Amino acid sequence: MAELYFFGNSTPSQMMGMALLTENQTILVDGGTRGDAAQISDLLAQHGRTTIDAWFFTHPHHDHIGAFVELCERCGEVPAEQIFYHFPTHAEVLAFGTRTEHERVLWECFFAIADTNCNRFFTIAPGDAFAFDDVTIRVLRVYNPAFTANPINNSSTVYRIDSAGKRVLVLGDLGVEGGNELMDMYPAEVLSADYTQLAHHGQAGVSKEFYAYIRPNCCLWATPDWLWDNCGPDGPGSGPFHTLMTRAWMEELGVKNHIIGKDGTALIQL
Repeated sequence: MAELYFFGNSTPSQMMGMALLTENQTILVDGGTRGDAAQISDLLAQHGRTTIDAWFFTHPHHDHIGAFVELCERCGEVPAEQIFYHFPTHAEVLAFGTRTEHERVLWECFFAIADTNCNRFFTIAPGDAFAFDDVTIRVLRVYNPAFTANPINNSSTVYRIDSAGKRVLVLGDLGVEGGNELMDMYPAEVLSADYTQLAHHGQAGVSKEFYAYIRPNCCLWATPDWLWDNCGPDGPGSGPFHTLMTRAWMEELGVKNHIIGKDGTALIQL
């Protein structure tokens, strides 16, 4: 039986990452910030895993690619045998702009690593499926350059992880437009899953209508404590985020099962 580890927050920052350990293979999805690299190394060491067979990415924000770049720099080489992604081009990403110089530098690092290790980097497309022992990772949706609103979040690749008895839907930081596209692409039963990673850390991601369409069973929140409670200068509820609204949506939809990053790394048996 495969094990999926949904990473909790090892730093105060928001992040998103998963480690899939099948009988013989080790797979990563995103991974978090630079500061989250240590928890990846620690988890793999605890399980005696010395090789990362594949690393899948949703989109190029720092809290999704930072740990990968950090491990590349620490190791002096790419720490995975194969890297699967479908990002906007380097020029497009830079043209979209960033709020911080830190983000821009991280993008430069990632694309430089990809350029110098092109034999390990593979661009993926909807319909692609990758088998790892008894688990398959399916690509449902990739970057659509027609979306100019919220362009980097809406560039998120959407994956479905399938085992014999379980499904996990990975939405990355998908926005409303990307969620609408998914609903146009697939009937609800294709997107329904035992575990759904809520888009954009559970706030300002896809719409309520999207979640009503797919009817989540158990929500995976890549969400630290301050974001979970929308903390701001006046305490919980005073921040600028929309987490409390998404939490209310899930209550309305009758979702009772939640796994939240603030509570630490969680093990899901697939």
